Amino acid sequence: MEAIEKIIQQLNEQAAAERQTLEANEQQRIEQEHQASLTEIELEHKKRLDKSLKALDQKYKQQANRQQVETKQAVLNQKQTFLELLFEDAVEAMEQWDVEKQRAFGNQALMNVTGINGEVVFVCGEKSRAAFSNEWIAEQNKVLPFQLVASEDLLKNQAGFVINDRGVQYNFLFRTLVQDIQSEMSYELAQEFFA
Repeated sequence: MEAIEKIIQQLNEQAAAERQTLEANEQQRIEQEHQASLTEIELEHKKRLDKSLKALDQKYKQQANRQQVETKQAVLNQKQTFLELLFEDAVEAMEQWDVEKQRAFGNQALMNVTGINGEVVFVCGEKSRAAFSNEWIAEQNKVLPFQLVASEDLLKNQAGFVINDRGVQYNFLFRTLVQDIQSEMSYELAQEFFA
């Protein structure tokens, strides 16, 4: 019986040792899995954080760029408005010219017209009616190589005049002349004023 007890004791000791080894191995496996899970979670967290930070940085840059573009556009709009007002002031100043100044302009403009002969229709702007009277037209006809025929029509809300040579128009309306200059000189003036 003692031998049986000894065998049982040895079996118990062997089982205890195996159980202890198994427990240690299982504990080590669980610890390794836990550590691997933690590492994976930390990596996933870092990836998400990096992705969020990158998206936030991108959004910030886009917003900063948008604000910069909007600011530049607002400044550009102000400059454009300034130039438009400048040219509008020029039109208004020309429209305020007295009769003598308008006639001097008309004389000079008509003297510079070339390649016309015969009769042409002279259409006066409503605001220049006093300056470009029938008497003034008669005076011009004495010195011009072509003859002006006054039109009954007036160009509403305009100052200056238009010459119509059988469908070809020579436009000397103040607003049109300033607009022509505006399209040619806007860039130069912007450089001069805003550089």
